[in-house]
Amino acid sequence: MSRNIRSLSHKAGLEADLFSTIAEAAQADPASRKLMLEQLAEDSRLSLSVLHGTASFYDFLGPKDGQEQTRVCHGTACLVSGATASAARKHPDAGKAMCCGYCYQGAGMLQRDADGKLHTGHQGEHAISQPPMPVYNLSAAGILTNPPPFVEQLYTVARREPAQILTELQASGLRGRGGAGFSFAFKCNAVAVAPTDEKYIVCNADEGDPGAFSDRYLLEQQPHKVLAGMFAAGVATGAETGVLYIRYEYPEAVRAVQQAIEAYEAFSAELDSSFRFDVIVGAGSYVCGEETALLNSIEGQRPEVRVRPPYPAVHGLWGKPTLVSNVETFANVPWILEHGGDAYAAIGSEESKGSKLISLDSQFVRPGLYEVDFGVSFSELVYRQAGGFNTEVKALQVGGPLGSILPVSAIDALHIDFESFQQAGFALGHAGIVAIPQTFPMLDFMRHIFAYMAEESCGKCTPCR
Repeated sequence: MSRNIRSLSHKAGLEADLFSTIAEAAQADPASRKLMLEQLAEDSRLSLSVLHGTASFYDFLGPKDGQEQTRVCHGTACLVSGATASAARKHPDAGKAMCCGYCYQGAGMLQRDADGKLHTGHQGEHAISQPPMPVYNLSAAGILTNPPPFVEQLYTVARREPAQILTELQASGLRGRGGAGFSFAFKCNAVAVAPTDEKYIVCNADEGDPGAFSDRYLLEQQPHKVLAGMFAAGVATGAETGVLYIRYEYPEAVRAVQQAIEAYEAFSAELDSSFRFDVIVGAGSYVCGEETALLNSIEGQRPEVRVRPPYPAVHGLWGKPTLVSNVETFANVPWILEHGGDAYAAIGSEESKGSKLISLDSQFVRPGLYEVDFGVSFSELVYRQAGGFNTEVKALQVGGPLGSILPVSAIDALHIDFESFQQAGFALGHAGIVAIPQTFPMLDFMRHIFAYMAEESCGKCTPCR
């Protein structure tokens, strides 16, 4: 069945992608929803049960969701700080959202204006009126947080032989920043050697870990670094299409990326490139942060995790070789190509090269986004740079609901790198850090985590069922 759906979805392609069409129909009023889904079933040759199976999976594809005016963030950082309860009292009729990327302030909200345009904000204000996200560059190179001198330069550094790009990526030691820390060059090589002309570059911008907002920063404020990294990966692998799957809860990021794509298209002729970008907006699903579930979502299928092997590099989007990586990973690539893989490898620790974006929530004295070189001590970041905590804290959640919970006493023994956390039995993950106050019961915290995971499970594997 999945193979048939994939084949039919492939015929529509990205110009009329099945997922976005299902989303549009699912958010209509009940009468229109029924007619639109029936018409889509006829046009796509898919059964209504398949279309309903996809639409019913997502948080924001119910009939009322297109008209919902306000949603209060119920993410972990807002919950433990008390911001969720405070915002819910002010907006008793508000719906529910999971992490809008305002963890450094608390009480993030999703709202629609009078024209139906979606915004995020804090305590009921539109994002346009918000103070900027606090960003601290503690890295000598400022790979991710320094502004690029010229946007065009980010793309022109990739105009070289594919083998040269792959060599620099291999020398850099760049590892995926989505949590697993897998070699980026290895994935690029696997797609590059695939014997087919149709390949894809997919950016996983569905940052779903409550407490992490690094992707939101890069997409909104440094979108060309992300796009240029995808462009370079396309040159290296022979792919000519890049797809960004951006989470629904980041509407400003969607608009910023779309504007950046328009700017890229304005000078792409000068690059002598046919590489193109497409944006797919998610609909509220944590599991779409897993690469194969994300690919199924783009195809218009129910986003269940695929059995591996085969891996996406061999059998990815529509069964074609696909490089899937996350926002922060792609954003590193332009710096590597401009300064060289060896220069990048000289930054960081033995096994973790380069720098890392760290998200600190509102329980820190100086909350915000920090760029640090791998290898810096955890205590240096928490106590000296972030000023410690603004309330008594007993534990930290690192890397989201599937990450780690570590006691405050463990901070002094850790460094910000993959190996230090792994050796101590923890996981750095996406590096979103939520401080758990002494007054917040750990049983309530665990109930929150288990309830969240039960709600977000795709239901494919036996333990979840």
